Amino acid sequence: MTNRGKNNMNKLLTILILFTALLLLSGCNSVVSIAPSTTPITANDSYTKRGYTVGRSTTLVILGFIPIGPYNPSRCARDNAIEHAQGANAMVEVTEEYNVLNFLVFQLYWTTVEGTAIKFERKGVDVE
Repeated sequence: MTNRGKNNMNKLLTILILFTALLLLSGCNSVVSIAPSTTPITANDSYTKRGYTVGRSTTLVILGFIPIGPYNPSRCARDNAIEHAQGANAMVEVTEEYNVLNFLVFQLYWTTVEGTAIKFERKGVDVE
């Protein structure tokens, strides 16, 4: 093989390695928000802690604009977390994490909401 052929082969190999690295490393992970509760709590309200809970939601987006999954993944993940905690109707000490994995023709988004599930009562009346 000539030097010119080796140079072309090295360039092609370099481009292939860079392209593969871009595909493998094109993701994002961030803590979106930390909230004291999922519902406003006043001094007249009370709640009972039910324990730690977590909920997840996933959405697939094809070609950057065709979503397959829930329209509001944050709300879906929060509702999922509350449903997993028996007798709970809200959450406190809430953290939401948002992840994105990008490929050439589609993106995968997933949201995780975690916190302490509570049974919330507004001025002594159960909130459902």
